[in-house]
Amino acid sequence: MTNKNKRIVLAYLAKPKYGGWATYTCHLYKGLQAAGYEPILVKQGNRTEKMLRDYGRKMRYQNVASNDLINLCKQYPTLIVAVDKHHYDTAQQLIEAGAAITIHDPTELKEPIRTIVLNAPTVVIRESMLTHLPHATYIQHPYQAHTTTPHTERKPAVALSRIDFDKHTDIIIKANSQLTTPIDIYGFMNTVYAHFKLNDIAPNWKDNYYGTFPTDDLWAATHIATNYERVVDMSIIKKDGGGTQYTFLEAANANTHLILHDEWQPTGLLKQYAHTCSTPEQLAELCTTQLPDHTEQAHALLAHHNATTVAKRYATALNW
Repeated sequence: MTNKNKRIVLAYLAKPKYGGWATYTCHLYKGLQAAGYEPILVKQGNRTEKMLRDYGRKMRYQNVASNDLINLCKQYPTLIVAVDKHHYDTAQQLIEAGAAITIHDPTELKEPIRTIVLNAPTVVIRESMLTHLPHATYIQHPYQAHTTTPHTERKPAVALSRIDFDKHTDIIIKANSQLTTPIDIYGFMNTVYAHFKLNDIAPNWKDNYYGTFPTDDLWAATHIATNYERVVDMSIIKKDGGGTQYTFLEAANANTHLILHDEWQPTGLLKQYAHTCSTPEQLAELCTTQLPDHTEQAHALLAHHNATTVAKRYATALNW
């Protein structure tokens, strides 16, 4: 059977407009398109709308009522690309109608979703997640690489992750106190974390904060990264790690160095590409020391995550 015009429903059952869920959805969408499929992006709405709404990143989605979502799921292959606590009932109904689901990290495995996915075709995007969901299929993050032109005069370092507890922005703030040229910081801010943690460490930390990046460009973070020699990501997710996050792939796409926390425990191609540290002092040193050229390793990592290739793996694993 040819893939041409074969419709695939991507159901985004979540509210967040920023972060890995939304980025993953866009890259998978583009990979499916390149592989010859016709993906459609839907959200649950109070009613089914004919108009398409702005999803950001130059993509559109349709609001669909729950009953119509179930009918779509019965008619076309469907993947729940993300689900939050507001949509557990809908996720269960779609799974019962034949949908597959992607689980991104262990924090999502709260009840009742943990029990729901045990009876569902499930994809995980980091191999370490198989310890939590042994029945799942591991398929690496899809990433549609974008042509970039690194700036000839680059600043030392930038952080592009959310500003949050699990991202350990506090390590970056502490490192900045030791750096002549501080690490610039972008990303959506958890205001509770910023107020109670970061403000206590350095009340003026926002002097190096440049807000979120525009949502109309899927590669906005990559374009920002081309202005820097290093991308810093101090993520530590409990019971997770080893594989990629989108900031890692965006760093590779911009051909920058990548600095991760030791506790992320990178493996495989990521381990060959990334540098690691665990303390503000070590991070400050990595931001001022000349690092070996990892261009070849960055290209290898991007090739491994090629969105078209990854989309074909979904088609095989989920019998699309």
